[in-house]
Amino acid sequence: MADFPGEYSVALEDLLTGQRWLHNADRLYHPASTVKVPVALYALEQYRAGKIGWGDLIEYTEADVEPPLTGAFEAAEFGDLYPVQDLVHWALAYSDNVAVNMLGRRLGWGNIERWTETIGGRLTHEDRLPRASALSVLQWWRHLHVLSLEDPERASLIVRPLLAATYRGRITAGLPDGVPHMHKHGSYEGSYHDSAIVYATRPYILVVLTEGAPLEEADAAIARLSAEIYRVMTASHSTPLVPVWSADALQTFVGPRKE
Repeated sequence: MADFPGEYSVALEDLLTGQRWLHNADRLYHPASTVKVPVALYALEQYRAGKIGWGDLIEYTEADVEPPLTGAFEAAEFGDLYPVQDLVHWALAYSDNVAVNMLGRRLGWGNIERWTETIGGRLTHEDRLPRASALSVLQWWRHLHVLSLEDPERASLIVRPLLAATYRGRITAGLPDGVPHMHKHGSYEGSYHDSAIVYATRPYILVVLTEGAPLEEADAAIARLSAEIYRVMTASHSTPLVPVWSADALQTFVGPRKE
């Protein structure tokens, strides 16, 4: 990673063994749109607890506006009502900022932050901006993975829109066509991230957070790392992670490709 023109963090977990590889995974970043995952998870938690309904309506207000307005909100008027289920779908599948703002306002950002601590994936704020680490993002995905085993019917309310995500760059770009996975990317003022569960023959969670690199270089670096991790994770079920993911390996596959 010596040639990568910015900061980066990586968190990887083998879902068959629970073994992890972490690089700089405690460093805090603006999580950008990856934050939509814990918002949706907390909405689902409240639904499972009977505290909200998946069809409950939330009013669209001026406080929710975040340009550019897309989808249903292009022609929306303040006072229009939208069900939780639609807002979750739009936030995860289309990364709609208005949808997540409405959910956050209804659920309470403080409640969401406190809940993330209970699952080991702390989301916090610094100077009124959200902050999270690669390890925290990994914990969000791990919580969803466990939930999908324990309560698959309700977990599918989040899994389905994640599988339908329209953005196909970064981690997705590094995977062979047809490999099932769900991911949530994020971009915010020089921070470019992606995070995913990849359902390969050896399923795994991968989180890559970056800051300070140009968009094109971050996109390419995440895609290259995704491709190499997929290659290693599917090469042999007995391949140990620690010897493979050396600093040299990361420099090779995350740093800019040299011709």
